[in-house]
Amino acid sequence: MKERMPRKPNPLPRLAASFLLGLLCGLLGYHLLLHLPHPVQHGGTVNLQGWLENAGCTIPIVAVSSGENPTGVVCTLAVKIKSGEGYVYVSVDPMLVGFDFQDSDRKAVRVAGNMAGYPLDEDGVGLKGFDIYFLVAGPGKEVRVEAIDGPSAGAATTIALLSLLENRRIKEGYVITGTVEEDGRIGQVGGIPHKALAAAKEGATHFLVPKGQNKVTIYEKVTYELFPGWRWVTYRPKLVNLDTYLRERGWDLQVLEVSRIEEAAAIMLE
Repeated sequence: MKERMPRKPNPLPRLAASFLLGLLCGLLGYHLLLHLPHPVQHGGTVNLQGWLENAGCTIPIVAVSSGENPTGVVCTLAVKIKSGEGYVYVSVDPMLVGFDFQDSDRKAVRVAGNMAGYPLDEDGVGLKGFDIYFLVAGPGKEVRVEAIDGPSAGAATTIALLSLLENRRIKEGYVITGTVEEDGRIGQVGGIPHKALAAAKEGATHFLVPKGQNKVTIYEKVTYELFPGWRWVTYRPKLVNLDTYLRERGWDLQVLEVSRIEEAAAIMLE
């Protein structure tokens, strides 16, 4: 008599059930992701007041977009200082922050700490007994900035730190661009005309630039007609005063040259 072999269970119902369960979990997770409260608002900006926790300040920083048609952009740098172990934190959300920008932040910490009389931590990066936090927010929903880099916000970062360390207020309407060096010098940067226009459009009244950069090179479009129907277009460099350049475009922005961070602090802080 032959023995009957047991019938193997059909795996298809179990696979189908597992698939449906996974699909339902995925949909539920996606729904929660979309509806959970999140500090990021339109245009990659954040709820800065909530992030600052009444322990920090903000300062405008100007940048220039990359590409064939560069444009000036005004972002916001938020800084807060809390009791801690000497760490320096740079947020990369909602905006990716490059290595040069981060290095500039750390240099600003050393310069501001030295000016305000705060000792550095053992590793020479942060301030002893304090943690420092940096966050960059975009300009809003009209212009979305996904990443920022470069050292040109060093002077602005130092001013923001001095504001907190010395309990001084940053004056409204003042914007600064320039690197900061270890000895307090403010170094030259690029894109000054684009940055100045962006600052003026955002309501700035005073624009601080590194020494020697009130004169800027702009490029005028020149068209030559070689013969009927054929034209050659080129761009000719022209050296102009930044004040004149702005006035010709309808902006009344006072441009001030500064060579050291002490000068900038005396102008921007009260």
